[in-house]
Amino acid sequence: MTSLKSFALCFLAAAAAAAVAAPDAASIERGKAVYSRTCIACHQPTGMGLPPVFPPLAGSEWIAKDASIAVRNIINGMQGPVTVKGVTYTSMMPPVAGLSDKDIADVVTYVNNSFGNTGATVTEAEVAAIKKKYADRKTPWTAAEYEKEAPAKK
Repeated sequence: MTSLKSFALCFLAAAAAAAVAAPDAASIERGKAVYSRTCIACHQPTGMGLPPVFPPLAGSEWIAKDASIAVRNIINGMQGPVTVKGVTYTSMMPPVAGLSDKDIADVVTYVNNSFGNTGATVTEAEVAAIKKKYADRKTPWTAAEYEKEAPAKK
């Protein structure tokens, strides 16, 4: 009986993890369209960017770190220097105007789950909460500010 309980618990834990990890397909499809309109020129169709000017999103430690970073970069922009996959970039990402909270959630979900990345589905409510938390922010973010919040994993 103990092994049956263990099997059942393992099965339930695996099912719960899969349910949490499964990205929303509709959100990813919408996010791909937003990416094609707003991100593709700099970050490229492959997510590999244009070194040494525009950093890659594919395999980026910044994408893996926290979805809030991508949301804030879209809203306020980001200015360098920032090191991505061992390469330092000094260009600036301008804020992306004209996107709804849904657009932002969808494009971050798309990037989180494309180009070899695996991440969570981001919701409109999460985007709205991030916007509210940083509503007074009027300047681009920096990597140094993000590092103070959550230092890179070594």
